[in-house]
Amino acid sequence: MDDGMAEAGVPLPVCPAETRGWNAFINAMPGPGSTPTLIVTGQALVPDGAAAVLVAGPTDRMMPPGQRATLSLSPAPDAAGGWVDVRMEIKPALPEYRAVMIACDGEPVAEIAEIETAV
Repeated sequence: MDDGMAEAGVPLPVCPAETRGWNAFINAMPGPGSTPTLIVTGQALVPDGAAAVLVAGPTDRMMPPGQRATLSLSPAPDAAGGWVDVRMEIKPALPEYRAVMIACDGEPVAEIAEIETAV
């Protein structure tokens, strides 16, 4: 049952304790059925019984635009704590992004300003 509790009835925190290794790039490799994709990856330090989730948010109106994303924890009763990989994909990607801004519970976690395009 998903009751928002981590191990042994301890309330699950809203955000990971730490994050690291954030990277973003646009995969625009040509090929049959290919679609340009913004790929954002990083790592989050999570407690036992939790999984880190990275979800796309709105794109701002700047030129080039910035992409927002939300990082959160969700219950995963059988998950071991520690550093876990997180990944988000947006298809189709815009041709260019100014930055990817990642937040958790309304607080900034990371801003990725260098976003390369793989062609």
